[in-house]
Amino acid sequence: MSVANNKPSKQAASQRGFTLIELMIVVAIIGVLAAIAYPSYQGYVERTNRADMMSELHNIASEIESRKLAQGSYSTISTAVMSDFDNKDYPSQGTALYTVTVTPDPLTANWTITATPVAGARMAGDGNITLNHQGLKCRDTSCGMDNEWQ
Repeated sequence: MSVANNKPSKQAASQRGFTLIELMIVVAIIGVLAAIAYPSYQGYVERTNRADMMSELHNIASEIESRKLAQGSYSTISTAVMSDFDNKDYPSQGTALYTVTVTPDPLTANWTITATPVAGARMAGDGNITLNHQGLKCRDTSCGMDNEWQ
């Protein structure tokens, strides 16, 4: 008479892996983490794009002032400034996010540079960013000399 062996067979003992429930739990955890992280990432990208545009506004302002110093007056540089900076899209490479305008035309000592978000682009809801001859920075309706662009 043979005695029944209660040990599992070698084949059954060697099967290893994850159950469907375990895989579903992992997918759910990844989904929750992605739902939390993605909006934060989007906000970071928008702040980075805004900071790039702010830097570009400062570069344009510096160029206006250096040209004025080199040429002696705003009226002398007005045509060149308008052709170089007015109604230009930024960034110049890749997808345009802002359109820059310089006012008044012809250029005077009381100039203002405005970056308007391009409709339908990533920054469309961000509002206008401005910089004027006095260093006054505005973002939408908030103006000042400190952290208004943030």
